[in-house]
Order: sequence, then structure tokens, then C-alpha cells
Amino acid sequence: MSKLPSSIFNEVIGPVMTGPSSSHTAAPSRIGNLARQLAGGKLSRVRVTFEASGSFSTTYRGQKSDQGLAAGLMGMVPQDPRLSNALELIKKAGVDLVFEIKEFEAEHPNVMLLDIMDEHGVSVLVKALSTGGGRIELNGINGCPVYMAGDYHELVILLSERVSLSLEQLCSRIELFLTRATVEVHGSTVSDNGEKNDEWRGVIVIHLRQKLSSAQLDYVTGLCGNAGIREVAPVMPVLASAACKVPFTRAEKLLEWCAEHDNAPLWEAAAKYEAARGNVDEVEVLHMMEEIAQTMETAIATGLTGRFAMKGFLKPTAGELQHAVDQGKFIPTGMLDMATVMAVAVMELNSAMGCVVAAPTAGSCGVLPAAVFSALDELGVPQDSRIEFAAKALLSAGLIGVFISEQSTFATEVCGCQAECGSAASMAAAALVNMAGGSAQAACDAAALAMQNSLGLTCDPVAEQVEVPCIGRNVGAVSNAVSSANLAMHGFKGNLPLDDVICAMWEVGNALPETLRCTGKGGLCITPSGVRIKEEVDRIRFAS
Repeated sequence: MSKLPSSIFNEVIGPVMTGPSSSHTAAPSRIGNLARQLAGGKLSRVRVTFEASGSFSTTYRGQKSDQGLAAGLMGMVPQDPRLSNALELIKKAGVDLVFEIKEFEAEHPNVMLLDIMDEHGVSVLVKALSTGGGRIELNGINGCPVYMAGDYHELVILLSERVSLSLEQLCSRIELFLTRATVEVHGSTVSDNGEKNDEWRGVIVIHLRQKLSSAQLDYVTGLCGNAGIREVAPVMPVLASAACKVPFTRAEKLLEWCAEHDNAPLWEAAAKYEAARGNVDEVEVLHMMEEIAQTMETAIATGLTGRFAMKGFLKPTAGELQHAVDQGKFIPTGMLDMATVMAVAVMELNSAMGCVVAAPTAGSCGVLPAAVFSALDELGVPQDSRIEFAAKALLSAGLIGVFISEQSTFATEVCGCQAECGSAASMAAAALVNMAGGSAQAACDAAALAMQNSLGLTCDPVAEQVEVPCIGRNVGAVSNAVSSANLAMHGFKGNLPLDDVICAMWEVGNALPETLRCTGKGGLCITPSGVRIKEEVDRIRFAS
């Protein structure tokens, strides 16, 4: 099955989640949720294996991948507040959850293997990976290659013995029946790992935009004999549609489209894109983004209270920073005064495993809300228009994120922090241009400049906590976004086209050594002070 164009809500603005990491906390919760559904019954044992040289092997405790997986295995969504206590809860539920680190062939730094056994002793083997920003791929079931991204209702057929029909014939008959039943079937994956020590396994995955009726399920069950039939619900907010035809996936084509449509503003182009991608109405797209904006505003307000404990080694300071601003003690920088405070507030809440919006990742979740909501105050947007105004800005940012997702990545394990804070700065710069009434061309120029300013940014979080240098980098990214927006709107021509800069980010990121891509093996992590902090964090963690 071919990969569909990126969705703003699935890949860029979101997930709404419990911190601290979209790729290491939210994505594992989604993977765990899909794996739980594939098991088909009450779980008794789950063995999770991380590849020894991958990112999870060194960070899964500090960035709460273990808790995310435990939460998903119990059916929790990424924003469930119980996620922070999921390891204890799954133990109370009687599930033996074990984590192992071994060497195996992995095509990505964020690959994991799950061996899941239900209460009847039936096992399912799952191979999955987190691809950045909360996105996931499930690409192996019982040793057979498949493709599931959590954005369909999936009908999964687990064959442990040969049926009278070939797999291709069986799949064709199922698909033909479902089509006649007016269920929209987008394709099928047929996988067969052949004969091996007299053991035969096959897997069929049918992708659907709605759940099967009981009659349809009975028909499929009748065709498949003793096969295990699993109905797997989606874990992503926007369903895929194989028939979707988006108007553009590159900035160059966006600008052509805007010119052909009366110089449409960036947010309108974004709404048009997402409506086509998700097969939904543009009004619904705006409404979905308004809900995201409200969640971001709540995260800022909650972060400013400081009434929570961070999970790493820092303590909340956003409230003190706001007091300093209110007392006129900050070096005056206009909207950046409160943008600084807001970015810190959201990131501190993220570290405390509070509810935030990954935009495009949790490690950069302070940038976009800080830029947008501080600008709302500076621009004097009326209270009754704030959320709609913010939503349009976020749509603009989301479309820039689509271009990044299509041509590069948000995975810091692949491209370093330039893929997180660099991407967030790029998106925020475009959002600010949209808020100031600038053109789509100016927004793309601002996005390109902000990313250009971020090339080479490493990922080296101390003690695997999303605190140092992550919080400071969020603040720096907001400043980058504001400066880039102003330059792009008022004549500065010192940047290359956005598509070129995105491709450069991909090349630079792949050239970074593995030690500087979220492994805890380089940069600030291995300074004497960084090592001391990690030792102290580990001592406290294992003591508890």
C-alpha cells in the first residue's frame, strides 16, 4: 500500500497528548493500542524488544516510552491523564510487561518488536516503528510484512493454516463482497511468508473507512475457516482515503495554486488541502483546528500556574517569569516577552506529563502556541475572535509542516533537533505572517528563513529528559520565527525557496552523527555536568 499525503492533523498539528515526547511517548501509546486490538483478547504477557543501537534503547525510560506502551496496551489514548501511572496500572491488571534490548535488523532508529500473548496462550508478533511527531507504522504481523498507520478501520485476518483458496483469491473475494456491500475498501495487503519448518502463516489486511456490519463480518469469518479475525479501530484523528487528491504537496505548487485563486491566504489553502486529504468539509477542518487552539490556550494557562511537578530535574519557573514581565523587569522585547514565558510554560507542563499539543512534536510543543497567542495579544484580537483567528494561524503553520513531512521528517532520531524546533520555528514564522495579513509567498519565505537559521541543530537532551536544552531551544525558536516573519514581509531576500531548504535540512540531518540524534551519547549529554545530572536522575528513578 502506498503512503498517502501527510495530514495536518495526523502528522503535523497533534497529537493532543500527555508529555513528554510525541515520538517516544504518544507514538508508543498508539502502537500499544493497535497491538492490543490485534491480540483480540485479554492480555497476559507482552515482551517489548528495542534494537540495541536505536534511540529507544537509551531513552525509553527517560522519555516515558515504557509508560506510553503500557497505556496503549490498556486501550488508553495519548492524552489520557492516567498514562503517567500506566506501568503500575498494567501490573495491577495482571499483565506481565517486559522490556528487552537486543540486536536485530532495524531500518529505522525507532523500531520495536512486540510479542503479545493473550489469556489463552495465543501469541501475536508485531513489528512497529515511530516515525516522528506521533506518527506510527505497523509493518509486520507474525513475520509477514504489512502496512498499517492507524488511520483506517482495519480488518486483519491471521491465517495459521492454508485455506481452500489462495491468499490472492481469498482477498479478492472479500474485497468484492465488501464493495458490493457499499463499504469503501481502499485496498488490501496480502502477505505470505511461505513454508518454513512446516510452519505456515499468512496475514491479510483490509483497509476500510468504516466498521463492518455484523453480516459482513459473518461472511468474512465464513470464508476464512479457523483464521483469527481482528477488527482494529483507528488511532489517528483523520481517516485515510485512497481516493483523495490533494492540490499540492510542495511549497512551489502551493504558490502557483494561490496565484490561480485570487492570491488566497495560506490558511485557506491549508483548509482546502486538509479537506481533500481527509475527505471532510472545510468548515469541519476549521472547527477541528479551533479545538486544537483551545487545548493550546489551556496548556499555556495551566503551565503558568506551576502547580505540578516536572518529571526530570527542573522545577516550574514560568510563573516567576511572568511576574518578572508584569513588574517590567524583562529586557523589553515586545511580544517576545510573553512569548518567552508561554513557551516555557507549555514545555514545563509537557515535562510534567501534562496535556499539550505536539506541533509538530512534543519536544517543540511550546513554539507554536507561544508565537500565536502572544501575537493575538499584541495584535489586539477581540476575545470573541481569538480562537478562530488562532485556528487560521495554526492551519497556515500546519500546511508548512505538510511540506516538511513530505520532503523530510520531524524525527529527531533521523535529523536532530532541526527537525523539531527548526520545523516548529518554520511553521510559527508562517503562522505569524498569516496573522499579520501577509501573503502566502511571504509566509513561505519566512518559513524558509527560520529553517535556514536552524540547520545543524543537534538533539542532545540531558539525562534523556525533555528539559535541557529543549525548553531553551523552544524559546529560541519563537524568537527565530518572529524575526524571520518580519524580515520576509518587509523586503529581506536572503533565503532560498522553502522546498530547497527543507531538502537541505534532510541532507544535513542525515549527515549528523548518531550520537547527536536523541541517543544520549553526545553533545550536552556527555559533558561532566550532563553526566552528573543523569546519574542523579537515574539514582532517584531506580530508588522509586
